[in-house]
Amino acid sequence: MRLTYADAVQSSTFDEVVVELIGVRERIKAMQQAEYLLSRQIIETMEADGSERMRTPSGVVTTPRAVTYDTSILAGLREITDPDDLDGVYTPEHEETRTVPERWDMGKGRKLLKYSADHAAIIEDAKIHGSPRVKIEKEKEARRGS
Repeated sequence: MRLTYADAVQSSTFDEVVVELIGVRERIKAMQQAEYLLSRQIIETMEADGSERMRTPSGVVTTPRAVTYDTSILAGLREITDPDDLDGVYTPEHEETRTVPERWDMGKGRKLLKYSADHAAIIEDAKIHGSPRVKIEKEKEARRGS
């Protein structure tokens, strides 16, 4: 019977799991760096060839690009285009009235905890705790010697 990675981790000690997580994060960082470098090489090669699409034995490689427009240049279209033809294409600048939902800044609102026990109870009941994250920082050399 072959053990899965999850089984192997569950049979490890806490210290072994921490060491393994550090190693996995290092491999992920190295893979992200490799992905970036390989992608840049592909883009540079395709740009040098003037190509946006290349067929390879592994598949068709494309380099799609998001397009945005300089509105100050597009403004020239208003001068040469019938307004009816711009319907749905161009919306002139305008003001809008909208309902903004209430917002609480509880960084500043923590001072309300001191007002009363009722204040504190409401604030505590309103807390929604997010998922915990594992953060590992390398121990400083000075602390290791202590």
